[in-house]
Amino acid sequence: MDEADQQALTGAVVKRHNLDLAGLWLDYVALGGDASEQEIRDYCSGTVCLPEKDRDALSQAINEHCAGADLSVRAPFSDSPLARVHAKPQDPYSSK
Repeated sequence: MDEADQQALTGAVVKRHNLDLAGLWLDYVALGGDASEQEIRDYCSGTVCLPEKDRDALSQAINEHCAGADLSVRAPFSDSPLARVHAKPQDPYSSK
């Protein structure tokens, strides 16, 4: 996955679930992350980049939190495929 896509999607998950970044940062550090709490805040807002290792550690921390809270949307990893949904145009007058 492209770094910018991973960053945007991760920030969207944090925002959607209104996740506590201070708590996530502690979990991220426990997983081996090296960035400061402010750098994590800036990354989630899209203003700084992080190395792949740190992006994936943050995604892991977010996903563990989401799993514990039974939240369905998760943060992607750097090796996650970015799937495209190809929807067929639907007839607006169809009942299907």
